[in-house]
Amino acid sequence: MVTPKRIVGHLSPDLDCLAAIWILVRFGTAKDADLLFVPAGSTLDDLPVDSDPEIVHVDTGGGRFDHHHSNDHTLSAAELVRRELAPANEALLRVVDQVTRIDHAEASPGRQPVFFNINDLIGGYNTLFPNRPHHVVQAMLPNLDAWYAHESRQIRLERAFARRLEFPTRWGLGIAMQSDDGGSSRLAYRQGAVLYAYRDRRGYMGVAAQQRSDVDLEAIYHDLMRLDSQADWYLHPSHRLLLCGTPKAPPKQSSNLSLEDLVDVLRGGKQRTKR
Repeated sequence: MVTPKRIVGHLSPDLDCLAAIWILVRFGTAKDADLLFVPAGSTLDDLPVDSDPEIVHVDTGGGRFDHHHSNDHTLSAAELVRRELAPANEALLRVVDQVTRIDHAEASPGRQPVFFNINDLIGGYNTLFPNRPHHVVQAMLPNLDAWYAHESRQIRLERAFARRLEFPTRWGLGIAMQSDDGGSSRLAYRQGAVLYAYRDRRGYMGVAAQQRSDVDLEAIYHDLMRLDSQADWYLHPSHRLLLCGTPKAPPKQSSNLSLEDLVDVLRGGKQRTKR
């Protein structure tokens, strides 16, 4: 692909248009390209789309990065750009899959949107900058970067979760995992866990229980304080969350326990001597 000198999107850019621009800038060679905007469906100066390889139209004009000529609901402008620039990037695939489904208004069955979402955010930017779509793009690029970082982290968590420890507790199934990124309650609960524990690369550790469970971690907390007395363990008032270090509250003293040590305590087995 020739390095674009100009990227053309449509006025009041939506998520698909913004994501396509973001991919060109972040994963292609267009970081220095000028951004231009035309009425939806149009081309720059009404010239034939894709007639100049240094001008790339996205989500408008009916060219190679515009899906509106197709009835294929798996296509979007962002998906067409992704396929050309980064077809093997798994995290990007996850982001763009959601962009495409949002663009085609494919809501999750049986679920209604409740919270402020990314389309609301884009709508807010277009309200703030109604005549400055390039401001909307610049505002949204870091948000898309953050979304991509989230999906990359999720992939790492899923790979770490494949190496999880499963163990019985007095309340039901427990799952423990160790990864650079900590733990994932969503993955653990989806697997049927009542209780999950994690340890990350910094030695931060945590134990959490499903909100609707009858788990009370107070006894576990006292066991840990006896076994690991120098560590900065914290019992949440709900008694369903135990923490020793988080990015929000780094511990004064990290735990000396391994993940296996913590699992021994949670399963109610023989406690190991402090290391």
